[in-house]
Amino acid sequence: MSFLNYLEVFIQTKLGLFFVFVLGTMFGSFFNVCIYRLPKELSVIKPRSFCPNCKKTIPWYYNIPIFSWLYLRGKCAYCGAKISFRYFFIEFLTGLIFAFGVYKFGVSFKALEFILLASIMLILFFTDLDERILPDEITLGFIPIGLIFAYFSPDRGFVESLVVGVVGAGLLFLLAYIYLKIKGIEGMGMGDVKMLALMGTFLGKQAFLALMIASVVGTIVGLFIIYVLKKGRQYEIPFGCFLSIGTIITYLYGNDIVHYYITHFLQQHY
Repeated sequence: MSFLNYLEVFIQTKLGLFFVFVLGTMFGSFFNVCIYRLPKELSVIKPRSFCPNCKKTIPWYYNIPIFSWLYLRGKCAYCGAKISFRYFFIEFLTGLIFAFGVYKFGVSFKALEFILLASIMLILFFTDLDERILPDEITLGFIPIGLIFAYFSPDRGFVESLVVGVVGAGLLFLLAYIYLKIKGIEGMGMGDVKMLALMGTFLGKQAFLALMIASVVGTIVGLFIIYVLKKGRQYEIPFGCFLSIGTIITYLYGNDIVHYYITHFLQQHY
């Protein structure tokens, strides 16, 4: 057996998956930095992690993913300010993303692609939820990476991903423009348009399925927010959150959804 074979066998064990999970939590700690700093146009590299309340630099032993939050009971070690549960949650969720990707796809190109895409969507979900911002550093910055993956992908080609990215973003921009002209208010930001271009590079033509899922989920949640929570029609719905959800569902189950639709709906009518 080659080293890669041994590695794959080890990673598929419980101990191996645990190591992958721990690695994921380390990346999750960095993603927390990205989520906090990117909307504020701050560097994600310098300075080192600091408390937003007292501004003191956090030493490495208080910055261990998951463990430090639990040890400090969700508070800053210096000023006692509350540290959001979100930090713990994102670290834990990123660990799950890494472990699930390797568990489902093994040590493979597909696992790497899923982990990267899910990580991107995680960051975009929370920046949009918090600040209604989808940073260009992510949406535009990872389009070339998506095209590189597309070039080597057996599921979609480079040309398909490029065309879908351009056409999908163009159609979404057109819809947003028409809505603005008719309603006089912005119904969708350019961040969503750029995000759909990114989705197209990673999903190919199935990006339209992801957009459909996002629209359905977004409509249901939007109606709940407006009519049940009484936020009003002017409440800004973070559509990027739903695009993130639609993207992950489509990446994992897109083929199954399309197959189910064809066998249970199209074949019954033809």
